Amino acid sequence: MEPGREEIVEFRFYEMPIGRYDLAFTGDDWKTTYRAGELHFHNYFEIGYCHEGEGIVYMGKDKPKYTGGMISLIPANFAHAADSIEGGVCFWEWLFVDVIGFLEECYKDEPQYKQQVLEKLTRAPLLISVEEYPALAGVIRAILEENRNPKSLSKEVVNGYLYIFVQELLRLNESIAYTNTEWNLHTDKIRAALIYVDMHYSEEIKIEQLAEVCNISVPYFRKLFVKCMKVTPLEYVNIVRIQKACGFLLKEDIPVNLLAWKVGFTSVSTFERNFKKVVGETPKQWKLKGMGEKEYVTYQTKVLKGWTK
Repeated sequence: MEPGREEIVEFRFYEMPIGRYDLAFTGDDWKTTYRAGELHFHNYFEIGYCHEGEGIVYMGKDKPKYTGGMISLIPANFAHAADSIEGGVCFWEWLFVDVIGFLEECYKDEPQYKQQVLEKLTRAPLLISVEEYPALAGVIRAILEENRNPKSLSKEVVNGYLYIFVQELLRLNESIAYTNTEWNLHTDKIRAALIYVDMHYSEEIKIEQLAEVCNISVPYFRKLFVKCMKVTPLEYVNIVRIQKACGFLLKEDIPVNLLAWKVGFTSVSTFERNFKKVVGETPKQWKLKGMGEKEYVTYQTKVLKGWTK
């Protein structure tokens, strides 16, 4: 990316297979030259496994170098990108995990513990080496292999691996020494608000509530949130609501007025205006387009322009 250049960050939405918490992109199709101009964020937790090649990963203000034998761990809604060295071809395989859905299934009777686990798992984006974390790497490889060559009871086997993945990632988060950069320290202070929005998006959400769950004042919370996320708290709430709406549109034949209410908007006009702002199309246009496409990766969110600056 050119210094000082403003970016439009793409919202890349993926539909999770029915009854699954994992979605994998594997094989030779992912041997390519990656360019960081494609800065983006996802509606699910992203795991990238680099088999070969080298380059840079853009994660917030950090730009760590990667080589073959490294893994990226990116929470949902974090802007990021991978950049190959000039002229270089890299081989990444990708795994997306519905962490919130999986934790709800695992800890349905322990909501407080579930939230604690979620906060730890989404603390910050990470780039780790396979050699340094062999147990976690082994679980990720096993899930990727199960997706490449599914056998009987595949869903049950992957769910077992996902449970181990969660525990290994918790171990990693407990042991790793996070760099106390200004960005990490500030992001930690608003993490509870990000999780609150994902769990209560269908309800009325006020900035006072978000500041309260973070135990900081409203003015300080607003300042920190914009500093970390480069959007206001309200804009972020609407982005999450639109993500949820996309999921419902793909799975249900639901009238727009009911969908608007279901994802937390008080009027159809406000819902449609925000949907087009984030996705670039009306809900009806997006649904019709999505029905004919295998992947949903081309939607730009104008409200995130300048996120990387």
